[in-house]
Amino acid sequence: MRYDIFTTPSWHIENEIPQALVDELYQGAYRFKEIYPTENKSNLGGYQTPSFTWEEFHPHGKEYIDKVVGDIFKFKVEAWWYNINGKGDWNMPHTHPGSDMSLVIYLTDSDGLLNFINPFSMRVFSMNEKHYCGVNAKKGDIVIFPSDLVHHVLPNPREEDRISIAMNLQLC
Repeated sequence: MRYDIFTTPSWHIENEIPQALVDELYQGAYRFKEIYPTENKSNLGGYQTPSFTWEEFHPHGKEYIDKVVGDIFKFKVEAWWYNINGKGDWNMPHTHPGSDMSLVIYLTDSDGLLNFINPFSMRVFSMNEKHYCGVNAKKGDIVIFPSDLVHHVLPNPREEDRISIAMNLQLC
């Protein structure tokens, strides 16, 4: 008998965000970019806003996230911010310390550029097992994963900006 212990839970919620809300959040990314200087967190090139409180998030966005994520677990949002990666911009490997789960809302397609590094890569039993796992999220998708899972975003190959919103969640 085989037991899978210490598995890593994650969720990919596909295209349930109303298009009008995605469009408003997308436009908000560029408004924020005009107002706030970039933060140097994990980004190499590109733009990241400072962190904001949940109270500062879009009111309809809050309702949507509360409903969808609340169906999975009880949580509170500790912080959120915009990410804009232009052509060639990327995010180095990192975690989100001080939170339980991380959430990403894709305002453009991800093109499979979000990659998680296998936390058990020293235990890979064959050359066919992966040391990383990519997620191909589409515009309007949400991805949720443990905040201590090392992840990075590969360089954006497109001429168009790749835009997302990241959030740090605390479980209640």
